[in-house]
Amino acid sequence: MQKGKNIRIYLELLKKFYRPFLLTYIFFSVAIGFYPSFNFYSLKGQIIIILVSLFNGLLGIYIKKL
Repeated sequence: MQKGKNIRIYLELLKKFYRPFLLTYIFFSVAIGFYPSFNFYSLKGQIIIILVSLFNGLLGIYIKKL
């Protein structure tokens, strides 16, 4: 019984994380792609986008909708 409950909690947290993560990744990539000096395809560019998306995904777990 306990194992099933833990999986359900894990899936709930994952759902709260991935929606803001994916939305931020898509919209931030499109928005920052219009900035002329930003190199989207470089490792540095991808790390910046992923870090911002991870931060927003973590906020999605801890902050409830208003």
